[in-house]
Amino acid sequence: MIKRREFRVPSSDGKSGLHTVLWEPDGEVRQLLLISHGMTEHILRYDSFARFLAEQGIAVIGHDHLGHGGTVQNGRYGYFADKGGHVCVIRDLHRTASRIRVMYPGRPLYMLGHSMGSFFLRRYLTLYGEELAGAIIMGTGDQAMPIVIAGKLIAASIGLIRGKEYQSKWMHQLVLGNYNRSFMPSRTDNDWLSKNCESVDQYCSDPFCNFKFTASAYCDFFNIMLDLKLHRQEDRIPRSLPLFILSGAQDPVGEFGRGVRRVFRRYKKIGMTDTEMILYPDDRHELLNETDKEAVWHDILSWITYHEL
Repeated sequence: MIKRREFRVPSSDGKSGLHTVLWEPDGEVRQLLLISHGMTEHILRYDSFARFLAEQGIAVIGHDHLGHGGTVQNGRYGYFADKGGHVCVIRDLHRTASRIRVMYPGRPLYMLGHSMGSFFLRRYLTLYGEELAGAIIMGTGDQAMPIVIAGKLIAASIGLIRGKEYQSKWMHQLVLGNYNRSFMPSRTDNDWLSKNCESVDQYCSDPFCNFKFTASAYCDFFNIMLDLKLHRQEDRIPRSLPLFILSGAQDPVGEFGRGVRRVFRRYKKIGMTDTEMILYPDDRHELLNETDKEAVWHDILSWITYHEL
């Protein structure tokens, strides 16, 4: 019987409590997995996947990022922090990682980042990579430097004019709105997420998913993307750290595989010795919710199990 516990971990912003969920195996815990979720979603969307892993002896933990899900305070959806929100998100992930290490000392800890969470994970590796047994980078991308700089400048300008907490429909359309174009005629605004209609409908009807990012949070996210483009502290990533890069070949975030391949090649170029990539031919952005999700789940389980040996 899988036990699911929910509790609070103090955020590095000094005032929030991170809504945290832990899925515990009934028997022996062999490995640990920390999940960093994506933009405008929440950690309980990973319940089925986490239960699957917990049944195999993997304790899974994750929290709602600042401005998401049960962590939101005073209705500030899509807002990280008044200052240095991107730093807070990274530090929060480290706090949750530290919490599960204390609970299960000596167990290898892996980390999975999806979409926005994958970008934060990639930056996390430059700061705390030596503490992980491996990293699963899922639904990621590699935007061109001019696009990243332009995005940051636009978000900053909107923040100056309309305020940091302003949720711009135009900015939302600029960053996410174009993803659906490749799937026209579309059934919903979120068809790009998955070809699994049931999963897309669940996302559309989820009250914790239907909000827009603030100008401030977009700025923070573009800061992370800029750090990655500038290869900041990349030399600190342990070259022997196992990396598993997963994406749908029809995922517009990864430019239908092109951006994902660039990320893979970059890690190989800097000397990472254990890097694997899978592009699932007909899948879109949310691999864990796709029509072939069980195959993806088993691939992740097999990869973790292999690297435990």
